[in-house]
Amino acid sequence: MSFSVAAPVAAAEAVVLDAARLTAAGIELAPVQAAGAASLAHLPARVVVPSAQQRFVAAPVAGLVAAVLVGSGETVRAGQPLARIASPELLALRRDLTQAGAEQERARLALQRDQQLHAEGLIPAARLEATRAAAAQAGAALAERRALLGLSGGASEGGGELTIVAPIAGVVLAQPAQPGMRVEAAAPLFHIARLDPLALEVDLPPALAAQLKPGLRVRVPAGGAEGRVVAVGRAVSGAQTVTVRALLDRGLGALGPGQNVEVEIERGGDAAAGAAPVWAVPASALVRLGEDGGGSAVFVRRGDAFVPVPVSVLGEQGGNAVLRGELHADERVAVRGASLLKAAAMGIGKGE
Repeated sequence: MSFSVAAPVAAAEAVVLDAARLTAAGIELAPVQAAGAASLAHLPARVVVPSAQQRFVAAPVAGLVAAVLVGSGETVRAGQPLARIASPELLALRRDLTQAGAEQERARLALQRDQQLHAEGLIPAARLEATRAAAAQAGAALAERRALLGLSGGASEGGGELTIVAPIAGVVLAQPAQPGMRVEAAAPLFHIARLDPLALEVDLPPALAAQLKPGLRVRVPAGGAEGRVVAVGRAVSGAQTVTVRALLDRGLGALGPGQNVEVEIERGGDAAAGAAPVWAVPASALVRLGEDGGGSAVFVRRGDAFVPVPVSVLGEQGGNAVLRGELHADERVAVRGASLLKAAAMGIGKGE
């Protein structure tokens, strides 16, 4: 079958095709729809916990996990015991603290004695200064031992067993700790998070993300969770996407960290005054034109001709391509047979 062509349009030509040949070629049409009025829908997103609402609980000292008191998925309150660790290192820290306390007391008494003797003229000032320096050193050593024990999470009195407590109220997301496990200092024991509010991360093409701004409403249709956009990323990933972050604070019952969902993000109309309108057409309408195939276009039915109109693709929305271009709401585009039109427009097989 042959096609007739009209004047060139951006390195491709409009294809003239009457109704009879349109039917014979099996070309199907679909209307151009406005996509910018309400929201961007069917956007893939993942549910995450805001960083400020998470705590990783680690072993403060090396030892043996003697008991685990909570499990993954349980809700805990701040200060609630999570596990007990038996640690010879803790015993050594407490012994060192006791010894440092005794040394500090001896130095304090020696300073009191030498102050009295110096006042009576029985010892020189140099000896008093040496005693005072020794007392200060003993006090510093005691403070150091007390701080080390505090960092280990242990009290100044007790045996070699340490109780690990929850730093915040929340849900135990992970529990690497198991009874009988030997752990080193700083080994992870629990991951606890507060799950209200939750956050969403949505990866979008830069052109689509540029239309969004903090404060726009976000909704998860499956479950009804709602929230607001809080940040639009500036860094572009290796996949050429930008991360948009949202905070959900209503209807969170059906959501959990790590879950993949589809979301809708409202668009406050076209972002800036005078911005070009945004259109939605079936993704099958898109073709690649140009000498290197690097430009996107759609074939628009105008009279008896199909005109290749260059477009800028912004993203996808429910199986449709969201794009900008010189289109109108009352026009129709080729959604089937577009490859035939492309071949004719580029002069491939002309005259056959």
